Amino acid sequence: MKHDTHDIYVVDDDQDFREATCELLEEEGLAPRGFAEGRAMLDSLDPEWDGVILCDVRMGGMDGFDVLKAVRNAAPEVPFIMITGHGDVRLAIAAIKAGAYDFLEKPVQPDVLLSTIRRTLNARKLVIENKKLRRRVAHRGGMVSQLVGRSDAMRTCRKALLNLAPLPVTVTLSGEAGTGKSLAARMLHDYGEGSGEFHVINCAMVDADGLIGVLNDVPPDTDTLFIRAVHKLDMTAQTQLADYLRQQDRPRVILSYTGSLKAPEVTTILSDELLYLVNVATVEMPALRERGRDVYLLLETFLREAAARYEKRLPNVTKEMLTPLGKYDWPGNVRELRNVAERMIIGLGMNLQPSSRSGAVVHQSYEDAMLSFERELLEQTLRETAGRKGAAAERLAIPRKRLYLRMKAVGLLKSGQD
Repeated sequence: MKHDTHDIYVVDDDQDFREATCELLEEEGLAPRGFAEGRAMLDSLDPEWDGVILCDVRMGGMDGFDVLKAVRNAAPEVPFIMITGHGDVRLAIAAIKAGAYDFLEKPVQPDVLLSTIRRTLNARKLVIENKKLRRRVAHRGGMVSQLVGRSDAMRTCRKALLNLAPLPVTVTLSGEAGTGKSLAARMLHDYGEGSGEFHVINCAMVDADGLIGVLNDVPPDTDTLFIRAVHKLDMTAQTQLADYLRQQDRPRVILSYTGSLKAPEVTTILSDELLYLVNVATVEMPALRERGRDVYLLLETFLREAAARYEKRLPNVTKEMLTPLGKYDWPGNVRELRNVAERMIIGLGMNLQPSSRSGAVVHQSYEDAMLSFERELLEQTLRETAGRKGAAAERLAIPRKRLYLRMKAVGLLKSGQD
C-alpha cells in the first residue's frame, strides 16, 4: 500500500486563501495538498498518514467541526489544526475540547503558520517513531515464539529478520526445503511498517507465459508480495521477474530460493540479471541439523500443537526416544520434524527414514517403492483423520481389517497393537 507523500492537507472553501497557503508551504519545502471541502479530504485520509490537517471552521456543507469529528473517528492520531475567525475565542476553545491539536486565527501570519505546522509535524513524527519502537520491542518477543529456537543460528536469523522487517527493501530468503522460509516471509510482513495485505505467488505453479499476467493481477491493496521458489522459473520468466523488480510502483517483494545463494550452482539456476537483483538483502534459514538442541524444543512445541489440534493426550517421551533425534540429519528439516510430532500424537511412532543426503543414490526395487508409497498414503490419511482407523479406512474405501493388515505390512502397526 502506497502512503501519501504530502505533509499537510489544507481544507478551505476559500480558493484564494487555500492556494496562497499551499504556495507559502511549498516555498518552505513542505508538500501541501489543497481540498475545497472536507469530504474529499476524508476520502484520501489514511489513519497511518504521518502528516497534519489544517482546516477552516466556516465552510459550506461540512464545517470545520464536522470535519474534525469525522477525522477523530477515521484517523484519531492525525493532528488537526483549526483556523478560526479573528477574536473568536469561543470557537477556539471548543475546537481544542473537540480534539483539535491547535488553532490559528485569521488572518494567519506566515511565521506563526509555519512555526505551528512544523511543531505539529515534529510531534506527529515523534509519536510514529515511538509506536514503531514499541511495536518492534513487542515483536521481538513474538518472533521468538513463532520462529522457535535458542541456537546461535536461529538467534542470528531472527535478528536479521527484525532488522529488515521495517525496511522497504527486497529480501531474499534462502535455505534447504522445510527450513521455514514461508514463515519467515510472513514475519517480515507482520513486523514491517505496512498496513496492506500479504499476497503469495508460487513460481512452481506459474509458466513463463503466465508470469506477467500473475504479476499484473496482484491485488492493489497488497503491501507485501511473497514470490516463492524463484529457482523454479525458466530464463524467460526470470527476465520478466527482473523487469518487475525494477519497477518503482509495486509492493515490497520477498523472494524464496531453495538452496544457498553462496553455492556455485546458483549461477547456473538464476540468470546474472536476476541474481544481481535478489542477492542484496538476504537471509539464509539454517538447516535443522545445524541448530543443535533446538530439535528437542521444536519437538515439544509441535507435540503440543498437534495434541491440541487432534484433541489427544501428549505422549510419554523418554530419553531413549529422544536420543535418535540428535543423531538424525533431518533431510526434511523443520517440516519433517513437525510430521514426526504428528505421527507420535496419533500413535504411529517416530519412524525416522534413512537419509540419502550423503549423495549416494538410493535404489529401490518395484516392491519397495510401492511399499514406501503405501506407507506415505496410510500415514497421511491417519494424520488427516487424527489417528481414527475407522475413519481412515472409510476415507480409503477399504475394510477396516484390510487397513490393519496393510499397516502391519508397511511397518506402521506391530503385532498385538490391533
